[in-house]
Amino acid sequence: MNANEGESLPQVFQKLHDFCWARKWRGYDPYDGLNSPLARVLPGKRARQVWTQFHKRSLINLRPLCGIQPQLNSMAVALFAMGSADERLLDVLDSLRTPEGGWGYPFGWQSRAFYAPPNTPNLICTALAVKAYRQLGRKCDTSFVEGLVSENGGERWIRYIPQSDTQVHNINLMGAALLGRRDCVEFSVKRQQTDGSWWYGEAENQRWIDNFHTGYNLVALCEYKQATGDASFADTAQRGFAYWDKVFWLADGSPRYYHNRTYPLDIHCCAQGILTYLAFGDVAKADGVARWALKNMWDERGFFWYQHGRLAVNRIQYLRWSQSWMYYALSELLKVRSE
Repeated sequence: MNANEGESLPQVFQKLHDFCWARKWRGYDPYDGLNSPLARVLPGKRARQVWTQFHKRSLINLRPLCGIQPQLNSMAVALFAMGSADERLLDVLDSLRTPEGGWGYPFGWQSRAFYAPPNTPNLICTALAVKAYRQLGRKCDTSFVEGLVSENGGERWIRYIPQSDTQVHNINLMGAALLGRRDCVEFSVKRQQTDGSWWYGEAENQRWIDNFHTGYNLVALCEYKQATGDASFADTAQRGFAYWDKVFWLADGSPRYYHNRTYPLDIHCCAQGILTYLAFGDVAKADGVARWALKNMWDERGFFWYQHGRLAVNRIQYLRWSQSWMYYALSELLKVRSE
């Protein structure tokens, strides 16, 4: 066990806050490998993927040796803003907004569907930034997100980035919740499988089912209902929640990563697990996931580890992937527990 059992959840949250604040909200990311000057000579898609995965999977943080610097990440800043209610972080978000009116990652990234250069505005960073503005009472223009709505064959969905029409369900549903777009929600609802699950996306190379992306879908459906008052997708949400709860969580509160494979045990799954259980009103299970994370992933220096593999533990602290999501999740859990 890594955490002191005597540490309360508020104490852990404060230590996490102090750790991130001391670093001015900057840090490394599992996917920032392409920020290395060495990556400039990589010849194409496959080479970019291999280089990124090398850094992502390494148990030793080689980024300093490869010229990769800790950075501000708009998604992390949005999550820290919501978790702390510190309006000064909205000013930081202002400084990170792209000329297109959205927010992106400070590194280039190669997905299975497309390559996005550094600071390419994308839906998920923008949706969380807008959510932070709204939660802290500041207006935020959403025209960038509205411009991502696509149509084909009478159906509409929301794209990840302007340059690609890939159909990813968590992206579509998060955007639909943000804009209150019933037609876009319907796109993903129609593609829910009979057992309650969703593929990550509709392309042939996006046919996997994982824990946290399913959680994104479910929270987005809840947020759409809250924003619009439209409860017509409640059965879809409950069917998806029942599948997610049954398939992705073991009795001790530990997360499974994929629907057909447990490892790696990832801290991001824990954070989204807390948020998803809270969205569906199960505070006890949210608390159980938090306690498991504290027992198995917390480092007493003030941060959460990245992953438990089958044979080894990755103790690298990633600010966006690990700390910011757990920061936001714990803040929401503490808020509910105080009511």
